[in-house]
Amino acid sequence: MNSEYQSFLENYENKTRPYVLPKEEEEPTMTVQQDVSTFPAEIQRIRETLLEASSHLLYISESEQKYDFVFIPNEDITELPNDCTQFKSLIKQSNDLTLKNDEDSNRILEFQEFFDNFTAEYAEDPYGQKDGYKELQKIVEATFHGKENVKIYKIGDRRVDVYIVGLIKGAGIVGLKTVSIET
Repeated sequence: MNSEYQSFLENYENKTRPYVLPKEEEEPTMTVQQDVSTFPAEIQRIRETLLEASSHLLYISESEQKYDFVFIPNEDITELPNDCTQFKSLIKQSNDLTLKNDEDSNRILEFQEFFDNFTAEYAEDPYGQKDGYKELQKIVEATFHGKENVKIYKIGDRRVDVYIVGLIKGAGIVGLKTVSIET
């Protein structure tokens, strides 16, 4: 490697280093492992179903991320929050979950808006996941008795936590969580 090229690489690395997240910031939002054995039986069944349906899928953004199950126990909640601030508050109140991403950029996606990115005719499918996402879409819709009972919360700016959740009355909020890298 010639010295001019070596100098270019070192200069480039020094200029871009402030914009690269350090490894410790790349941890998932949930840092505390939830004890599945303490979940109500219905929640355990939903967990198994959702994880089985999503186990071979990756959420594609500037990286590829797997899906994790999320359960926010709250027997008193009667409807999903209508804004991300309320949803973040529920995450923070849960003793089993830690919200690391507390950035201001948040939004709620429509059910179809989220899944169209993976299932529509125009959707890019570099990993051949379209059928898997169609199956996951059906399972999520069936689990929560209709897509109108599902919300997709996106929380964060560059490292965006994506929650696909529904409400199980008398138990809490359940669903899947992944991470989208959006620079």
